[in-house]
Amino acid sequence: MPSLTTLLAFALGYPPGGVKVRSGARWQTPDATLAYGDHPLQQLDFYSAGEGERPLLAFVHGGAWQFGDKARRLADAKAPFARAEGWHFASLNFRMVPEVGIAETAGDVAAGIARLVAAAGTLGIDRRRIVLTGHSSGAQLAALVGTDPRYLAETGLGTDALAGVIANDGACYNPREPSVRAEWLHRRLIAPAFPPHAHAELSAVAHAASAPNADAFLILHAGRDLGSRHAELLEAALRQAGTPVERHGFAGRGPRAHVMLSRKFGVAGFPATEVARRWLRDLFAS
Repeated sequence: MPSLTTLLAFALGYPPGGVKVRSGARWQTPDATLAYGDHPLQQLDFYSAGEGERPLLAFVHGGAWQFGDKARRLADAKAPFARAEGWHFASLNFRMVPEVGIAETAGDVAAGIARLVAAAGTLGIDRRRIVLTGHSSGAQLAALVGTDPRYLAETGLGTDALAGVIANDGACYNPREPSVRAEWLHRRLIAPAFPPHAHAELSAVAHAASAPNADAFLILHAGRDLGSRHAELLEAALRQAGTPVERHGFAGRGPRAHVMLSRKFGVAGFPATEVARRWLRDLFAS
């Protein structure tokens, strides 16, 4: 009988042991893999869109802060979407719960961004046009790094190092608010990552209410559910701080809608893709 951890990882789309790299047209090879620390998970994959100085879209994977791997980008539409627009793409790995807490995980995301900034001249990254994006727990991490200046400050950067943040159907923007309906899921997925004493420290909503924040935010979410409540709270806090923000909800609810917002992101014609395409084009053109 598979363990609960194994079942949850598969349900979230992140099989334990990571994603096996295969060959074939569907699979993409990163142009570079960069380390930003000594831990095996402190690495990122970089996909170049070509020569010259270009914008960068950097992705933080989901997986309840406990599962996941940057190698899923070898098979989905995110990197091809960015490259087709003339933007570089990066996919970050990072240490996860329970080995470390959310603060250390967010610190890894910030350190990954700093590594890309440091290599900008070699990789052809326009330092003024870097957008951090994430899905599910990755959206929470992206939002936290984009609203709490301490994480980027530890790397020598400010929140203005991020031209924008795309938070795609995130959870726990405010850890005091419920993110799942089932108590057993809360105990297994949320509670290990967000102990009560750390709720305020790890709340993107609390940090977003006062500047500085990343320069602009795009918040995506599925239907009317707990995720939409968190999206509304984050939007309201950013508006309070005067940070430009857009929020868009899409049809569907429940686990399938949540997973599809990541798996189909980048597919032409998918509503979330087209909203993000327009927003990114406008942001990178400004």
